Amino acid sequence: MYYNRCMDTDVKELVERAQNKDRDAFGSLFDLYYDKVLNYVFRRVLNTEYAKDITSNTFLKALKNLDQFEWRNGPFSFNGWIFKIATNEVNQYFRKQNRYKLTIDDPDFKELGDNNKIAEEIEKKIDNDKHLLILNKAIKQLKPIYQDILHLKYFEEMSYEEISQVLNKNESTIRVYSKRAKEELRIILEKDASEFLVNI
Repeated sequence: MYYNRCMDTDVKELVERAQNKDRDAFGSLFDLYYDKVLNYVFRRVLNTEYAKDITSNTFLKALKNLDQFEWRNGPFSFNGWIFKIATNEVNQYFRKQNRYKLTIDDPDFKELGDNNKIAEEIEKKIDNDKHLLILNKAIKQLKPIYQDILHLKYFEEMSYEEISQVLNKNESTIRVYSKRAKEELRIILEKDASEFLVNI
């Protein structure tokens, strides 16, 4: 989990201030979540530029829809909400691929910018971790919903309750899908390993 209850109280205060048009409060939320969301998105798409665009679009949509956000579903409500937007953007990217575009048209948002250094560090870390790269490529062969669950559960360390909030599905369904996803991933990894051994 990313946050303890004390941290969550601070986030809730920032959200309430941001909903009251406090730009500094939203800037603090951006700073707090940007690298976490970018890390998640990059592992999903394995492309630095698209990951930055998707992350920027995620925060733009969060800014535009913040008035509609309601604090609910336990202590990790905002965390679930921002990752829900990010997951939707990732899946939109997979549908559109090269037609996916950055849609920043809000002058206040442009001031926040992005952090190229964070993106470069994430890319370097994953490129240098060959096991993680192999795992990510194997996960990308699964159904989108299975990809969502595995990334949220095992990389973002979310509970099934949180994942159910992000994906708008009940917790029991998430548990069943998680089991199926792990079974299919194991088959893919075993197949890839077998093919590798044949070709050496």
